[in-house]
Amino acid sequence: MRRPNFKGWVSRELTYLSGENTLNLRRLAFLAQGSIPRLWERLVLYAIATGKTQRLKDYLYRTEKIEELNMLARKFEGMDFNDPEITYRVQIPERFNKALLSFKAAYEKVDTRNESKKLRWEKSVELQKKKGVSTTLICKALGLDAGNISAYLKHADIDRISLEKATDIMKYLSSV
Repeated sequence: MRRPNFKGWVSRELTYLSGENTLNLRRLAFLAQGSIPRLWERLVLYAIATGKTQRLKDYLYRTEKIEELNMLARKFEGMDFNDPEITYRVQIPERFNKALLSFKAAYEKVDTRNESKKLRWEKSVELQKKKGVSTTLICKALGLDAGNISAYLKHADIDRISLEKATDIMKYLSSV
């Protein structure tokens, strides 16, 4: 699993929240100012991060939204949105901070999944040694690729299998 970059993450968020399959700024600005107000924070962050602040400003009709966009564009000038610690560097309204914290959670999800796989690996290796189950037997029982499972169990290469497969192996070894 790869870490998301900010632009990709916020693009997915915008399409999900808007229910649209587009990143058309005119359409998203209309929705954010009217029927889907929770779209606003991510739309502003997207525009600033991608350098489309002026284009978004052209589509806004509410003065308070234009002022807020201008203020945030000044605060985020020169910032790297791919840095998950950006929330600690800029004083911004809480609702924008929540959007950035959502990105941070997605960014750190990789570490969380890897830590979970590492714990499952430790338990699986312990059970495999204790019960004397071969890697080949595990692969045949679960229908898994021997090369990936061998790399996972013998060399602790946790990137070779998914969290779900690591869980399956651990459960299988517990039940044998």
